[in-house]
Amino acid sequence: MNEGQRAAMAGLAEVLSCIGPTCGDIVDWGAAERVYRVSFPADYRAFVAAFGSGMISEIVVVHTPAVSSAESLMLKVSRLSERALADEGVNQWAPADRGRYRLEDLLIWGGTSAADTLCWITTDPDPDRWPVAVYSRMNLEWSVYPCGTVEFLHKLQRNEWQRWPISEAPWHDTAGARKLEFLHQNDEAAAYEVEVDPWE
Repeated sequence: MNEGQRAAMAGLAEVLSCIGPTCGDIVDWGAAERVYRVSFPADYRAFVAAFGSGMISEIVVVHTPAVSSAESLMLKVSRLSERALADEGVNQWAPADRGRYRLEDLLIWGGTSAADTLCWITTDPDPDRWPVAVYSRMNLEWSVYPCGTVEFLHKLQRNEWQRWPISEAPWHDTAGARKLEFLHQNDEAAAYEVEVDPWE
């Protein structure tokens, strides 16, 4: 990771804690790269190693990549569906970003409980330079944020975005005032199987 990525990861790790027994995933990144035909950003790989696939404070979901072409892409990193690519209503961008990007270059790494979509724009050959693109269900358009996954999440936690990126309300009103909880998808599924709300 570069210095900025390390700083963002350290800052996020200070305020994000796992609330279940599972914390972190081991991913065969070489196999994942063969499936997607791209490398993955260093900060994202560090987040996956530390936390894994799951949900942050019942709002933001982070996916891990598939490591086999036969693996289902449900709850995995994926490209936009053919249906979404063909839908002109999906190809709507904030004024500052209009005409600069293509839906085909987006790679989905997460989402929100309000059905927003969180992506990378994968046009740069260096994945550490991929910006984040967010499709807001509230605004019905994409906006682009010039940072990686971890910095994007850390700025959400600190309420530092001048233009709030997602449809959910900010986690708090004062920058840096709230700790966040991470629940791995396996722990969440196990809790619901025995009819327990893991967030309570």
